[in-house]
Amino acid sequence: MSKKYTATRRCYLIDHHSPQPPDVLLNSLNIDEYDAFFETAGIDSLMVYCKDHWGVTYYPSQVPGAQMHEGVKRDWIKEVSNRLKEKEIEFVAYYCIEYDEGAARRFPEWRVTRPDGTGRIRDDEFAKWSLCCYQTGYREYCLKQLEEIVQNYAPDALFLDIFGASLCYCEHCRKKFESIYHYPLPEDLEDVLAHKTDIIEFLNHNAKEFLAELKQRVKAMDPTLAVTINFSCHYPKEIRDMLDYQFSEPLLKDNWFSSAYARDTAVGQYPILAPGEASQVYNYSAVSEYICDLSSIAAQGCRVGMYSGSQHIDGTLDFEEAKRLGAAYTEIKKMEPYLVDRTPVKCAGIIQSDLSMTINISSLEPDAILRAKRHNPHQNAVLGAMQLCEHAKVPYMVLPERTLNKDLLKEFDVILLPEVFVIEQDIADLLTEYTANGGTILSSGQSGLWDADSKKREVSTIAGLMGTKESTIHTEYQQNRWSAYLKPTGSPKFTGLLSCTTPPVSEHFIETTATDDSETLLNLILPCVACDSEHWVNWWSPPPGADSGYPALICRREGNGSTYYMAFDFFTMASQESFQYPNELFADLLELAGIVPTVQNLTDIPDIIRTAYFETKDSYIIHQISMMPKRFHGDVCPVSGGTLEFKVPVEQAKIVYPEPAALKMDSIDGRTTVALPDFTLQQIIVCKK
Repeated sequence: MSKKYTATRRCYLIDHHSPQPPDVLLNSLNIDEYDAFFETAGIDSLMVYCKDHWGVTYYPSQVPGAQMHEGVKRDWIKEVSNRLKEKEIEFVAYYCIEYDEGAARRFPEWRVTRPDGTGRIRDDEFAKWSLCCYQTGYREYCLKQLEEIVQNYAPDALFLDIFGASLCYCEHCRKKFESIYHYPLPEDLEDVLAHKTDIIEFLNHNAKEFLAELKQRVKAMDPTLAVTINFSCHYPKEIRDMLDYQFSEPLLKDNWFSSAYARDTAVGQYPILAPGEASQVYNYSAVSEYICDLSSIAAQGCRVGMYSGSQHIDGTLDFEEAKRLGAAYTEIKKMEPYLVDRTPVKCAGIIQSDLSMTINISSLEPDAILRAKRHNPHQNAVLGAMQLCEHAKVPYMVLPERTLNKDLLKEFDVILLPEVFVIEQDIADLLTEYTANGGTILSSGQSGLWDADSKKREVSTIAGLMGTKESTIHTEYQQNRWSAYLKPTGSPKFTGLLSCTTPPVSEHFIETTATDDSETLLNLILPCVACDSEHWVNWWSPPPGADSGYPALICRREGNGSTYYMAFDFFTMASQESFQYPNELFADLLELAGIVPTVQNLTDIPDIIRTAYFETKDSYIIHQISMMPKRFHGDVCPVSGGTLEFKVPVEQAKIVYPEPAALKMDSIDGRTTVALPDFTLQQIIVCKK
């Protein structure tokens, strides 16, 4: 297998989906100009369009029905691939699957169809791509072209875009679904939601089956070929595990959080995140934003990629993009020695659950890519957990549920359960053993309250562990926006808003009863009215009314450990960023549980600085990035790095990037404090164990 993907760290895609002339001519393509662009940008990997969303190829395909771009009068893929091989730049062959406007127009029987038989399209602001179904003759059309690309151009890797399986009502999909599930493929929205478990299983099966056949055929021609798909980290683990490496686009707030998620769902699979967010050709962001965006990917442990529309309609290139990208990639190249052969520092583990992805979704998006892009409630809560850890500057990792085992869990001081709706018995047993051995669990809302087939349980599968009993989800105050308020019971003392008022919770809460061996730390106060056409109070959410007596925060001891259950959607509240106190409450809970990370960045500006923590056998590597360029359109100024606190001895501390410098350390009672200097964009600190 080609191993270039294990070492390349600066990828680029000249992003052009080009219709036929006269709209896009491509009559001035020049390989020497491309070569100069590669050099200026400083890339070591290039993704090259072989077939794009329009369905045109950039090489003379011999597959019946294929259509080459008429502006390209020669084998452009041959020219580019030869030049890349001369320069030892990784050649990633791009091939689009479901979006194929040309094939859909030439072969309407290949279209992904709606229940009424009309073709489905991706109707965006600019693009109106038609979708094709690979349960039709389109399947063999794609497979033959992919074989052709591998045979003729020997790419290092094959990148499949718009890969998943969209919901299609063609005769082939209807017949296949009914043969498996013994009832017709549901059509109306209510029926689709009622059978969403079967439908999503069916679509994932189709994608997995197609990927398996594709891999078998192209690897029969070139066993060294690496195969990946776009949005890898948002597919089920069974599909992720089929890939040689994982490639994802940023879907969780920004590059920083998306990279951490992609990294942790692709352990050992050399994840790459692209595109960086800065590039908008013709309306360029500042170089400092390029550096901030792309360094955020590298800092979190992913390889870096960028897309942009730098190709003009005649095929010439906008060189300003190469210059700005080159400035960012020059900095990443300087940092590369500190970006490899390291692992994240362990403290907080955030459980990610494939089984929970379809629970409580309000609709099932037929388009596979939109289905991946539109977050589900569990993903929103996972993002909130990541944001809480980042604000607290606590090292964290996302832990896919099927990677969990006793040895992995014991490496973490605290486990977060962000709306992990489905917790099957084997995971519940692992969590119980983890806590009994001294671990801490923070759980929220509906964790464990659902079965994998979307049936609500009366009692959570971890009720005994969390100190709860039967649970009822209250949504009658949903129209209020705030469904309840929090009131401390008196012990312990809380900080922030909980010390001076009764802060609100999200649109629903959970009514439960605390077990005799647990302690209630917060109660829920109900709003004075539920808003409707007859009841309201003012221009905002109705204020607190009666104390419900329902517990809002329950603490329980289990063996040598402890659990904390919040009877509201705490982690999603953190991701929404409209609630003012989640960071304070999270800090209080960490203090109550006695969580002290191995290393922590103490700072007065946690929303400006992002901090990543890694370690090697003999060192800790801390990477700080300022978000000032993102917030202020490229403007930067020095910010304080704060201090690093280690609960273990450290022998030496130094800055290694941007300029080497020794750092002063103070050690007391086996703990080490390192004062950090001001920095403008980013800095990397290495502390010898």
